[in-house]
Amino acid sequence: MLKQQNTPIAPEAELNQPSLEQMVRSRVIPQLLQLHDSGDVLPETDGLIDVLLVGGSGMEQASAAMQRGIGYETIMLSLLAPAARALNTLWEQDRCSFATVTLAMWRLRSLMRRLGEDHPDPLTSAHPERIVLISTLPGEQHDFGAAMVSEFFRRDGWLSQHIRPTTIDDLVREVDAARPALLGLSIGQTEGLGLLRKSIAAVRRAMRRHAPAIMVGGAALSIDPELSARSGADGCSLDARTALSLAARLVDERANRFPSSRIGQTSRKDKFVGLPNSPGGVFEPGPADHRAFGRGRG
Repeated sequence: MLKQQNTPIAPEAELNQPSLEQMVRSRVIPQLLQLHDSGDVLPETDGLIDVLLVGGSGMEQASAAMQRGIGYETIMLSLLAPAARALNTLWEQDRCSFATVTLAMWRLRSLMRRLGEDHPDPLTSAHPERIVLISTLPGEQHDFGAAMVSEFFRRDGWLSQHIRPTTIDDLVREVDAARPALLGLSIGQTEGLGLLRKSIAAVRRAMRRHAPAIMVGGAALSIDPELSARSGADGCSLDARTALSLAARLVDERANRFPSSRIGQTSRKDKFVGLPNSPGGVFEPGPADHRAFGRGRG
């Protein structure tokens, strides 16, 4: 862990002072990137964080990476994503004020939108089993990672919506309204495991056999990879690439287990309720399934 400093980084207006700016560039940012480095961080990342903190757009750093032949997907995952993680850590460790980090994240979101506009999306599928809802945990402030995952799904042809509910009830209402085939939940901190479990249980209780397959991701999984198994989710993903490859399989596995929930088929009564929630995810029956068998519900 990084050591706390006695003097936190000042608000944005004061970051223009050469001594603080140099300290951020030469000491703080490299430490943060080393802390979060998954082995695939572009060299422009420290410069991107620096300019975002002092009011720049970050387009120069993104353009420099593109001129080296780096593709859109890699820029998202290896430039913008690590920058977002480092900015969050600056705030969590009181090195930057909430206002400074919020403005920097707003600029990062603007950069992501601008890069997306420069790389047109493919046609979006209207098929109901290609509908995905990507959500932060209820009440979480930082949603850049969830927004990026939603963008990747959209570019892969999914009908993707990104939400930031304030309560579990809000999340359930959004899921009920959208009727997605897949729900992606992003968890930023390991302390949110209890809320994650409650959120998943609430969605399944409300939607019953029409509940979507549920996948979890987020920074907390980098700290505790076993968190997904304890959450009751059907699967987990550490980044947008693996999320796409896992999503179709989870949706298909769930539809095979609950044929009457497949949109477009005639509904029938099942003896299953809920979704598999064992550590094995969708590949093993979970406690909810066995309880349903025992009751003979339907």
